[in-house]
Amino acid sequence: MMYFVIKSLHLMSNFVLIGGMLMNAFVIGMVPPAIRPGVISSLRRYDRTVTTIALAGTWIFGLWLAIGYVGFSEGWLHIKFLLVILLSALHGMQGAWMRRMEADPKLDPPAFVRAGMPIILVSVVLIVALAVIKPF
Repeated sequence: MMYFVIKSLHLMSNFVLIGGMLMNAFVIGMVPPAIRPGVISSLRRYDRTVTTIALAGTWIFGLWLAIGYVGFSEGWLHIKFLLVILLSALHGMQGAWMRRMEADPKLDPPAFVRAGMPIILVSVVLIVALAVIKPF
């Protein structure tokens, strides 16, 4: 029973995290400089209070599942962790660039941060495929 509770909390944290990261990516890549300060200011508050907590929940519940129920000997889990570390780093870069863009609306982030949407979506597809199929 406890396994399913932890797994549910892990999945809910993931949903909130990915939704927040996709919003960040949209604002970073698509919002014109004229309206950036207000939009980014609101989004940064949401990011700090919701998305960052969801990231922490994702890591806590994911590690709990890995340590308590799955084990680290699974090969698919190593690749999944690598992708999760990539997404965590991207979230940090998104937050840093939103802070910079709020201070200077004409500033454009590097290509890696601007390409956040496809990076997030491909990573999520791979993570889900690895977790469900467990290919090795």
